[in-house]
Amino acid sequence: MKLRILVYAFFLSLLLMLQSTLLSYVRIYNVKPNLLIIFVICVALLRGNVEGASVGFFAGLLLDMAFGKLLGFYSLLGFYLGLAVGSVNRRLYRENYLVVIFFTFAATTLYEAAVYILNNFMTGSMELLVPLTLKILPEAVYNSIVSILVFAVVIKINHRFEEAGKTARKY
Repeated sequence: MKLRILVYAFFLSLLLMLQSTLLSYVRIYNVKPNLLIIFVICVALLRGNVEGASVGFFAGLLLDMAFGKLLGFYSLLGFYLGLAVGSVNRRLYRENYLVVIFFTFAATTLYEAAVYILNNFMTGSMELLVPLTLKILPEAVYNSIVSILVFAVVIKINHRFEEAGKTARKY
């Protein structure tokens, strides 16, 4: 369990560094992928709602510290994202790439729409069509494509955790 926490912390830190530095140069239609959201979705699909919610909370906390205006805004959204995606994992074949692509597209769309609506709720400007076409949907497509690479890494990590759990239960 301690190793799993260390591995998740390492990958969250690595993905945050990549997202804030290197991916600023890999923009398509002025949109860069959100690697932390992709990681939360992958972990939630493979490991369930408890690990998905906790990884989502800490990923959101990292986003709050790096980019947020309020501490806890992205944490709460990441928590709910991991909880919602992780609650579906028992009903699906989890290691299917099409499932990950679909959930990444849907969850990114809902997540970014919630971020936009909650950020602009007090200002009164609630035009959703323009941000939907210029930012939310292109980011959802970009995240869906990048999720294939992230999911391949998370599957390998998940298999290692399961093998370690099986050998620990033998003794």
